[in-house]
Amino acid sequence: MKRKTGFTLVELLVVIAILAGLLAILLPTLIYPRQLAYRIRCLNNLKQLDIAVETYVQSYKYYPVCVSDVNERWSDFLADETIAQGKMLGVPVSLRPFYQNPNIYNCPVLSKAGCDISYCYNWLAGKKYSAGENVFAAVVPSDIPPKPPSPPEEKTEFYLLAPEKVKSPAMFILLYDLPAKPQQIVDSLYKDIDPDDYKSGDPNGRGYLADANAGPHSEGYDILFSDGHTKWYKRWSDSSMSRDSRNF
Repeated sequence: MKRKTGFTLVELLVVIAILAGLLAILLPTLIYPRQLAYRIRCLNNLKQLDIAVETYVQSYKYYPVCVSDVNERWSDFLADETIAQGKMLGVPVSLRPFYQNPNIYNCPVLSKAGCDISYCYNWLAGKKYSAGENVFAAVVPSDIPPKPPSPPEEKTEFYLLAPEKVKSPAMFILLYDLPAKPQQIVDSLYKDIDPDDYKSGDPNGRGYLADANAGPHSEGYDILFSDGHTKWYKRWSDSSMSRDSRNF
């Protein structure tokens, strides 16, 4: 009688174990190039946004102002930009005339997670300052055309940051990745038309960068500095970065 040939159960289990081991070894090497590509694409987005910021600064002599008390979403604005008429809606809307591709606000990792907008603006670069802080340039914006039938908005005095007031441009943060967050946060902060990095209860003034190992790129953050260079950081570095223009 001819003996039937084939794998025994033990042999099959050994083969499966070997394949699983090879997969465990090869999988990180396959994932890393994709993560690196996402990081590079994100850094390129920030480079493009830096051009928009520089063009804005050339036109207005100061950095865009943060506006946190808005109800509009970024996706709604992209669908109908007329919703910005007669309103101050903050940094992304302010920069919109200076670039043509709205996708530069989309980090590939955060976009896949359902985020409408991916980058956070340094609140200390565009906040409303008190009159006593004379280190910053005082700017009174002109009247904003109202959207009928809304009443005209009153003139408001803002104390905004002029680039020449930044003590160390190579260390002063302008924009960076929002941290990877649970879905309930994605449904709020990541839909905001003007996400800034104001974070109450942070004594070190690091904003959302205080969330160590929470960035979207290998748990790190891509950061745009005010001198125009971009760099990926795993965690906060006191010697390399600051959100306060008066530091260093």
